[in-house]
Amino acid sequence: MNESTLIEEIAKGNEKALKKLIDLYKDRVFAYTYSLLQNYEDSEEATAETFFQIWKSAKRFKGNSKVSTWIFGVARNVCMNFIRKRKRHPLTYEINERDAVYEDVELDEDVEILRKAIEELPPLHREVIHLAFYEDLPYSEIAKILNIPENTVKTRVFHAKKKLKEIVRRLKNEDQKSS
Repeated sequence: MNESTLIEEIAKGNEKALKKLIDLYKDRVFAYTYSLLQNYEDSEEATAETFFQIWKSAKRFKGNSKVSTWIFGVARNVCMNFIRKRKRHPLTYEINERDAVYEDVELDEDVEILRKAIEELPPLHREVIHLAFYEDLPYSEIAKILNIPENTVKTRVFHAKKKLKEIVRRLKNEDQKSS
């Protein structure tokens, strides 16, 4: 069953189709929500909310974009709502073991520096980097998800890469000084 057919079945109330879609996308949606929210629990909740919204609004999917574009658009809207709530009700989060996703894994030094650099990017840049390089989406699809012109995506990616180079250079220098 292809993804468009899954959405049609979900629109008819087919829970098995929703389960298949969740199985296909849950890890990717979680990674995306985590890249925006930077909190494990919020990302889990946002991922669940994304699929709940898909369940509720599948009838409105027109097929004008790829299913993945629509799913990431829903996930982005859910995350933006989380961020708005967080600004209205700032919380202090406890750091727990699950927030330190990478701490238990021995990573190559350059990969670790790149991961830290990406975390330091402003949210708009971190988001386009995630969609372009982790999700491997074309700029046209990213533009649809973010509801911005394709040239704006290109500009954000350009500036994100430039900023990443600066941060990586700084982190490598700090690492060399501490060695």
